[in-house]
Amino acid sequence: MIVPPDSQAVVPRAGPSLPFEGVAMAPRRLPAALRALLFALAGAAVVSVAGAIGLATFGGSYERDPFAARAIAVDPELEAEEALRRAERAEQRLAAQAPGREVYVVVDSYANRLRIFKNGELVRDALCSTGSGVRLRDPRNGKEWVFDTPQGELKILRKVKDPVWVKPDWAFIEEGYEPPRSMRDRVDDFSLGDYGLYMRDGYIIHGTIFKTLLGKRVTHGCIRLGDEDLEFAYKTVPAGARVFLF
Repeated sequence: MIVPPDSQAVVPRAGPSLPFEGVAMAPRRLPAALRALLFALAGAAVVSVAGAIGLATFGGSYERDPFAARAIAVDPELEAEEALRRAERAEQRLAAQAPGREVYVVVDSYANRLRIFKNGELVRDALCSTGSGVRLRDPRNGKEWVFDTPQGELKILRKVKDPVWVKPDWAFIEEGYEPPRSMRDRVDDFSLGDYGLYMRDGYIIHGTIFKTLLGKRVTHGCIRLGDEDLEFAYKTVPAGARVFLF
């Protein structure tokens, strides 16, 4: 379920409290589809088909242009460490065969690394934070959100300096507070940092006020970067650039 933008900003103590026992927060559990995706990436071969580049994947979302998905037989007994090593090699093959003049981004949500490639070369390897996988339930109506970073291919739709976040209901509910009715009480102009690179469905590459949590799965689905890495991404990655996430 789509839940971004992401932040862990301090929530204004406005409105009545919600009962904490009604807020169900489950620890991260890797869904079966994502486990399959990891194993598929681990054994994936980046292949050229009719002049187009295809990364073989299994599960997760994907775009058919230029990446085509196909099922791969996976060994369920494959050890996680070996799977991660193979996933890294698959990423390297992707970088080696991607169009040389294109700027693109690769987000590894298992290692929490964001890598930027330009002219066929790795130009930035940054520590990032990705989705926690936490499940949050609204005690008022039972609605649930799952804070995962998406898998597959997205594009940078627009870039914004000094982004402002209008907090959705879940940002208050996870703190145990009733969401305010006034839009003014939802505005947060500091938690996203100095820059935002916006993708579809509200997912953003943005900054963070929680620098010590970089490298951990702690976000609501967005990708967090440190200040210097975020500025580099903002200045280097153009609107329209592809972002590959696994």
